[in-house]
Amino acid sequence: MILSVHVWVGGCLAAAVAGAGAAWFTIAVQEPGTTHALCGPDLGRDDVVAARSQAVAVVEVVENTRYREDGGSAYLTTRVKTLEALKGEFGAVLDVTQGVKNGGAPGRYATEDPDRYAVLEPGHKYVIAVQSGSTTGATGAAGSEAWAWYAEPAEGGLAGEREHWQKAIATPPETAASSACEDIDVPAG
Repeated sequence: MILSVHVWVGGCLAAAVAGAGAAWFTIAVQEPGTTHALCGPDLGRDDVVAARSQAVAVVEVVENTRYREDGGSAYLTTRVKTLEALKGEFGAVLDVTQGVKNGGAPGRYATEDPDRYAVLEPGHKYVIAVQSGSTTGATGAAGSEAWAWYAEPAEGGLAGEREHWQKAIATPPETAASSACEDIDVPAG
C-alpha cells in the first residue's frame, strides 16, 4: 500500500511538472503578432491634412512629365494648373511630385492609398496638399518641385471644395497633428 501511495504521489508530481512545463512552453511559443509603426499624421482627416500641409489647392492636371525610380522608390512628376489656392501660394502652373508604386507606365501608375493619395491623371481635377518644395511654379532643379503628399479627386466642384477646405483649414485638429512614430502591436489571429 505504501508503495502504491509513493507511485501515485510520484506520478502526480511528474504529471504536474510536465503540465507546468507544457503550459510554460505553450505560453512562450504563442503565435507571434505583428508590430507596425504608424508614422506621420492621419491623412484620413481633412483637418489634419490642412493643419500639417504647407499649401492646399484645387488643381487641374495638364500632363505627367516625368517618372523615375530611385533607391527602391518611384516618383511621378506632374504639371498642374492651379484653379484655386486654398492655403498658401500657388503659381498659375507648377510641377508637383508624388510617390507611386515601382514599375509604372504612362496611364498605369498606382499608389498605396488611392482614396487619400490618388495618382494625378491628365484632364482631371484634384485637391492636393503640399508638404514641402516650391509651389510658386518657378522651374528649378529636379527634386525642388512641390511634394504632393495628399491628392483626392475634386468631386465637390470648385465651390464645394472651397467651402469644405475652408472649414478644415479654420478648424484645428482636436488631437495633436503629430508626425511622430508609434508602434502598434497587433495580436495574431
